[in-house]
Amino acid sequence: MINLCKQPICSHIVLLGFVLLLVGCGGSSIQNPVQEPEEDTDNLTQVDANHQSLNVAVEVSKSTVQTGEAVNLKATVDGIRGTNLILNWVNVTGYGELSVVNQHSALWTAPKSLDSLEVKVEVIQLIATGVSQVISVKESGVDTDTEVLTDTKTILLTVTPS
Repeated sequence: MINLCKQPICSHIVLLGFVLLLVGCGGSSIQNPVQEPEEDTDNLTQVDANHQSLNVAVEVSKSTVQTGEAVNLKATVDGIRGTNLILNWVNVTGYGELSVVNQHSALWTAPKSLDSLEVKVEVIQLIATGVSQVISVKESGVDTDTEVLTDTKTILLTVTPS
């Protein structure tokens, strides 16, 4: 029988196997780029503390009107640092006529007559959307933070026959 394992070759193979085992051959010290990064909970707490909210209020001149009367609607928005604020007035039920005077105010006119002697309820909604964008320069470069905030206010107006 032929001895294939000569003393010097076998010891080198065993030594090489031991070294590769210690070095961790087959592993990688590079983080998997597909793997989700672990969330830094300390940073999330700081970011959540910086979030802002829209503080929207709507003033209504009257909440109960007779047919043909007009109602003034005025919106105020506090507490937003930002670039854009968009206010959309929507006549949900379609009774009467809603005319937007400017972004912060509207005029709603009740219909001139009702189909019956019933009371009708008009629903007007104000949808406020604020886009807050902050750009800051840090040692690591430019940092941008964009946040879209929204709030919807529902205004109920009662129309009674005159």
